[in-house]
Amino acid sequence: MQLALPNAGPAPKGGLRLPPCVPPFNTLTYRLFTALWMIAFALALVGPLAGLYERYQERSNNSQLLLGSRAGFAVSPSDATLVRFTVGPQAAGAGVVAGDDITAIYGLPLPAKMPVNERTLAEHANDPAYIALGNLLFGTDNADVPLTVRDPDGRVRDVVVTTGDNHIDDGARALGISPKWLNFIDLLHVLAYPFLLWAAWMLHHRNSRDAVSSILSLAVLLTVAAEQPASMFLASIHVPRWLNVAMFDLGNVLLLTGILLFPHGNLSWRRVAMIALLPTLMFLQGTIYQTVFVCFMILAVLSLLRTLRLTESGEQRQQIHWALLGITGYAVLRCISIVCDYLKWSTDSFGQQLLVEITAGISFALAVLVLQVGLLIALVRYRLYDAEFVISKSANVALITLAVAAIFAGAADGFKQIVISYSGNADSQGPIIFAAALATVLINPIQERVQRWSERRFQRNLFLLRDDLPEVARDMRETASLGEMLDEILARVDRGVNAVRSAAIVNGCVLRARSLSVDEVEGWRTSRFAQDYKSDMCEPTDKMFPVRVPLVPSSDDEEPIGYLLVGPRPDGSIPSRDEQKALKEIQESIARAIRTVIKREARELQVSELIASNARRIEALEALLAGRPMASGRPRTA
Repeated sequence: MQLALPNAGPAPKGGLRLPPCVPPFNTLTYRLFTALWMIAFALALVGPLAGLYERYQERSNNSQLLLGSRAGFAVSPSDATLVRFTVGPQAAGAGVVAGDDITAIYGLPLPAKMPVNERTLAEHANDPAYIALGNLLFGTDNADVPLTVRDPDGRVRDVVVTTGDNHIDDGARALGISPKWLNFIDLLHVLAYPFLLWAAWMLHHRNSRDAVSSILSLAVLLTVAAEQPASMFLASIHVPRWLNVAMFDLGNVLLLTGILLFPHGNLSWRRVAMIALLPTLMFLQGTIYQTVFVCFMILAVLSLLRTLRLTESGEQRQQIHWALLGITGYAVLRCISIVCDYLKWSTDSFGQQLLVEITAGISFALAVLVLQVGLLIALVRYRLYDAEFVISKSANVALITLAVAAIFAGAADGFKQIVISYSGNADSQGPIIFAAALATVLINPIQERVQRWSERRFQRNLFLLRDDLPEVARDMRETASLGEMLDEILARVDRGVNAVRSAAIVNGCVLRARSLSVDEVEGWRTSRFAQDYKSDMCEPTDKMFPVRVPLVPSSDDEEPIGYLLVGPRPDGSIPSRDEQKALKEIQESIARAIRTVIKREARELQVSELIASNARRIEALEALLAGRPMASGRPRTA
């Protein structure tokens, strides 16, 4: 298959050259990756469930949504001494107003600015000011805490606040929001987790040796396993915080790597250099981390746009379009989530804070969801070819259901009118029984007719392959040569199953090949994928010829006289089960036609050799007669 972005360009000095694309996993790599994937999947499945259980087992845990809400007001992590707004009526009643600067707690003076983050708290673990502030912000007891505050006008006053988990609940009730919903506001993205787990499973197991889809699958699992609420579970089992952060960062690195390698893992020095820079994310944090991540995402989208511009195949362009839709949607929604996370510390009211929290959670959930939808459609190949199959089957079900229902209803009503006319009994169950029996009898012929119509309408290539190719083979076996017939058969097979390549082996010899040379087919026969091609009709991991159809001239236990080797579709997927079934149905007709042509050509060769031999003998006799002198001048007479 032609790569969307070939590895063009000079190699660096020293002769080091990149392979054209990332190769599929070999057996060892596949087993190691699958073991890692299974661990990540188990953690992504158990972690959120255990985290949700712990979250809802804890009483009154809503105060974690707002830093400082236990005291009845909100502060920012950049400066926990500045009151942003009040939460609930109690703090406002105590005299706390937005803009107040906390200067002392229990009479203990506080620094002018006190940032609150993991590093700062660790550095000031023994600082009395931070200990007092920590008891105010993170304590679990209900107590009256005297504060000294300075308002924006510079007036200093003393207030007393009561710590507790009731402030944020009272604030929610004032906004008309049930406090129970507060437990879920920061976990809205969990709604997308069931689909994400299913998408990760599909990405890996539908093409388990493909590096790109497997990397993207692992990225999803690591993100789910490292985010809330799974991070609460990890903390409860004493997993170090740095390991949790490393899992999240590794998930983002793998996500960007998968996008850069999309769709076929094509390699270039530019891409390799970009991928080599991605691990720098694991050493960044905060705003710088988010900025660099967004920049890498923009570069990945631009790389995919360049791949789209250089791609000529319509099917591959459609595949990249789906991926671009998912990746672009992810980038936009993730940026919205990042902006909301940044803005939530500058809101002026509790209502604005909740709105920003909800927007951030929904944006993050939709971002990952849109990304997985786009990549799943593009990588699992559930697109153009499978869509024809789905449309055909859906039409079958709909039309058969309507036809059977119409027959049942019409027959039941008709029989009912007959019964009423002759007996006057309108409550008889006989019409319904007769109608059900009639519908049951007619369902098979209806199904056959509907299926035949839907295949001709929605799967025309497959219909022509199954119905026309045997007739063509029977017509050509009397007139065409073996090579001409094989060319026609391979062309129709390629059109019927949308294969990018095909080949025919007859009596152990590669006689014809399409879209590749005979030597390449011979090389494939020596590869590990071809070791069992005589016994395995389908080998999904084989990128050259995943489908191998034996050509058996008779339904008896005869050895096949050859094989049809069928390549993948343009998007790399293998022919569907219906297409493989159609190939198995027509193989006997093809095999008989090939056997007939071989016998006919052998017979014609014998006849031509006999004619040539007789011609030579006649020429020799003529030459002999022409060289002998006549016995007498007059002709002989009887």
